[in-house]
Amino acid sequence: MHSTGRSPASVVSPPERPAPDALVGAGAAARPAVAGGSRLDAPQVSPVPARKSLDGRTTLAGPVDRCSDLCMAIRRAVLGIAVLVCCTLAFQIPAPTIVTVAGAQVQKAYVIARGGLVQVLDTHTGAVLTHDDTGAWTTGAAVSAEGRRVYVVNGWAGAVTALEPGAGVVDRIDTGVQLAQAVLSPDGERLYVTGSGMVAVLRPEPLGVLAVTRVGRQPQGIAIAPDGEELYVANAQDGTVSVVDTKSASVITTVELGGLPQQVAFAPDGGLVYVSSLHLGDKPGTITAIDARTRKAVWSMPVGQGAGSVAVTPDSRHVYVALDRTVAVLDTATGTTSTLDLAVKGLAIAPGDRRVFLAAGKTTTLLDSADNSVLATFHLSGLNDDGRGVEATAVAFEPPPG
Repeated sequence: MHSTGRSPASVVSPPERPAPDALVGAGAAARPAVAGGSRLDAPQVSPVPARKSLDGRTTLAGPVDRCSDLCMAIRRAVLGIAVLVCCTLAFQIPAPTIVTVAGAQVQKAYVIARGGLVQVLDTHTGAVLTHDDTGAWTTGAAVSAEGRRVYVVNGWAGAVTALEPGAGVVDRIDTGVQLAQAVLSPDGERLYVTGSGMVAVLRPEPLGVLAVTRVGRQPQGIAIAPDGEELYVANAQDGTVSVVDTKSASVITTVELGGLPQQVAFAPDGGLVYVSSLHLGDKPGTITAIDARTRKAVWSMPVGQGAGSVAVTPDSRHVYVALDRTVAVLDTATGTTSTLDLAVKGLAIAPGDRRVFLAAGKTTTLLDSADNSVLATFHLSGLNDDGRGVEATAVAFEPPPG
């Protein structure tokens, strides 16, 4: 496992950066040097000066002159002390908190390989912490609190596999139908899996089917609201999005989008839901925003060929969409898009972390969403248990604490 710095072409150690809570400012800055020295010096009172008389003789200053000079010296001393006090107070007032790289950097990323392998990476060093194989083709995954379990959707096999990182597979359920994606409820009590015209509601431990909700044809991506009350499901063959009430496990409404909806992501505040869609022929893929309060599409815009996985930055300012050979970046404030020349299989952003994780086959690349610079590229290595090479297609994270 190697990492590169700002350019993904070179192979060097990952760039060193401060710990997640390292801040600039907040009273920690060193005092700047002051002109004429490294500290503020109190002004000195000059000795009583001599003066010239009208007849040209030099004499000492008289009482009035001495008084005037003394008053001036006192004024200078008082001003100097005032400047010193103001500067001292200025240094003691905390400066605005500035985060150097990212607000809250997650420590682990769960890289899902197409062939069934799950590698847990240290997001700062790129080191592989654990390496487990589910033994079947994967299409989705969800991670429980603190990373205790990873639920892998072995879509073509119609199975959901639970593994404990480092311990391997601990549970599995076979559904008998083709599956697609999965998401855990915020409290970790329910696992929702899409596939074959339905959303299966599973008990995570031990794995078991609790309910089945009928949605549109060929459901793919699925996302859950931050409060856990609603699911949004992208139905590829119907050109729709199903909104499902999690308490009753029933469809509330269906949003008509057109095209072939693929993936879904909520904005962190839960106000908007972003859906990527493919379109037949030469039409570019689109990203559509749905108002979660009204459950209606509010705008849609083209982003490029092959719109796939979607991720939203913690400040909701940017939306990233994986395309066929590039990545589209949508600025939600200006409504403009830019394109990054990066070919990826999937992308993700961890809760509260402004870094963007790109699953790109043999590598996982980290971008800083502030300027889209490459922070590191981790080169994946190793084989699955049956000898197949690693091909990263998705990245998952632990849910936020609380």
